Amino acid sequence: MPGPITQLNAERAMPAIESPISTPRPRAGADRPGRPRWGSARGLACGIALLAGVFASSAFGQSRVGPNPLGNAAAPMPPEVVAVAENGVEQKIGNILPLGTPFVDQNGKPVKLGDYFDGDKPVILEFAYYDCPLLCPMMMSGIIDATQRVNGIEFNDMGQAVNPEASGDWLPGRDFVLLTISINPDDNPVSALQKQDELVQRFMRPGDDGFEATPLSEAVREGWHFLTGREVDIKWAADAAGFNYAAVPQTNDFAHAAVLTFVSPDGEITRYLPGHVYPQRDFRMALVEASQGKQGSFFDMILQLCYNYDDSAGTYTADALALMKLGGAVTLVTLIAIIGGMFYFESRRRGRLSDDAGVEPDAA
Repeated sequence: MPGPITQLNAERAMPAIESPISTPRPRAGADRPGRPRWGSARGLACGIALLAGVFASSAFGQSRVGPNPLGNAAAPMPPEVVAVAENGVEQKIGNILPLGTPFVDQNGKPVKLGDYFDGDKPVILEFAYYDCPLLCPMMMSGIIDATQRVNGIEFNDMGQAVNPEASGDWLPGRDFVLLTISINPDDNPVSALQKQDELVQRFMRPGDDGFEATPLSEAVREGWHFLTGREVDIKWAADAAGFNYAAVPQTNDFAHAAVLTFVSPDGEITRYLPGHVYPQRDFRMALVEASQGKQGSFFDMILQLCYNYDDSAGTYTADALALMKLGGAVTLVTLIAIIGGMFYFESRRRGRLSDDAGVEPDAA
């Protein structure tokens, strides 16, 4: 197994992230109607998630695709997986999502995609599926971590939040919207609500009687939505976002890319962040840009001047020229302030000396 993974990654233009391999586990819902069941060999299937650069050559994930999922001469990789590996994400920055597309939310309520775009708050869009055993949970963990950190939550060496009550200026629901769309048409509001409950608990803090709510967990409950829909509608939205995926034959799994899509309050795609780990700086800057200047602090504005979005890597890189200009401007302002202060205090000192020299001694 390690051989094919290494070989496949070596053929990619961008360096690949080490491919985690999950342990086999029984599949709940393996006899779901609409997808053929594998049979006794199903229990021996391995789960894999293959993460690579999603723009030069797209990252893709597949949880279980057969006894030899990456293929060899006897059992080649399924063509659906090959297609996704080659075309995982097509950047469509500036494209408008089909806001009239119908879905069903985690509470069973019929909604349209446009219901989550109010013209005020940016939206982070994730395509996943709710019983994915490896890649999708890794992406969701990345979202959780980035959301906690941009809201000021800090962690100790054990990875435990030391200030779980913190809530900063990027609260889901209030400042931005998190939207997960299942690419599995067999998913339903029950599985969507279970996933929301599971992730909300990740934002809670341990208490004497179990987990207790925090400002961030309450915000996530209101601001992170989980949608299901018909295959045609899912495909319509995914195509508009440039997100490619495919059902893997003989399994309940999907080959798909690992990427977050940042969308403006009006439904326009602004940025992509690939992979399953989202640095705080990149996550915050992508949100600021998606808000189209409606949100963000003065510090965020400075960062935007000093960093540029690299669409080939899906990250923000320092602009050396901008940093030099900013450094020169800061130096100039500092010098002006110092010289101005020196002149000011010198004039004050001379004024006091003149006043002292003009005072006549008291008459005897």
